[in-house]
Amino acid sequence: MRTDELIGVLAKDAPPAPRGWVERPILLAMLGGGVVTFLVVALWLGCQPLEAALRQPWFWMKTTYTGLLVVPAAGLSMRLARPGGRSSFAPLAILAILAIMAAIAARQLFQTPAEHRLAVWLGATWRVCSPLILLLSVPIYAALVLALRTLAPTRLTQAGAAAGFLAGALAATIYGLHCPEQGAAFVATWYSLGILGATALGAVTGRLLLRW
Repeated sequence: MRTDELIGVLAKDAPPAPRGWVERPILLAMLGGGVVTFLVVALWLGCQPLEAALRQPWFWMKTTYTGLLVVPAAGLSMRLARPGGRSSFAPLAILAILAIMAAIAARQLFQTPAEHRLAVWLGATWRVCSPLILLLSVPIYAALVLALRTLAPTRLTQAGAAAGFLAGALAATIYGLHCPEQGAAFVATWYSLGILGATALGAVTGRLLLRW
């Protein structure tokens, strides 16, 4: 029996699912995992002086970029948490956000004198930025896996990748509270690599961790 046929048999005469039965666990996992990641950032890495940072355009550039990625990633995770759930338009929204950020980064580098471009691109923390975002995504990803295991995803690799991307984007947003880097080219490269690393982690482990 094919998966679609099995789902049809199991769903036959089933009552409507309670409202928010998918959204609530995902949102609670984001909240719980996000709190853990925030505590790690605050107690281990330390937050930059936020009163000054909140007045700077570069702080909002970083927060807007990663925060916008969280929205379609959360929607994608919620869709894939359902049996037979498909990705819909969320990947296109994610690609659009990545493309816009890449264009902003390219414009910044183009306007920077050639002798300073490498320094703008690498910043002072390029060696640790992506690994730290990947590390900080782990508590969020773990919480999302626990939430997804209470649901019924059938596309396990895709669901794991979506959860990993969501964890990475949320972790990058929280990491921005610590990160002093100000360049769009830096953020577009090293933040994105950290998020994609979390996505790869989710894709690789999702088939095993989400099996039911």
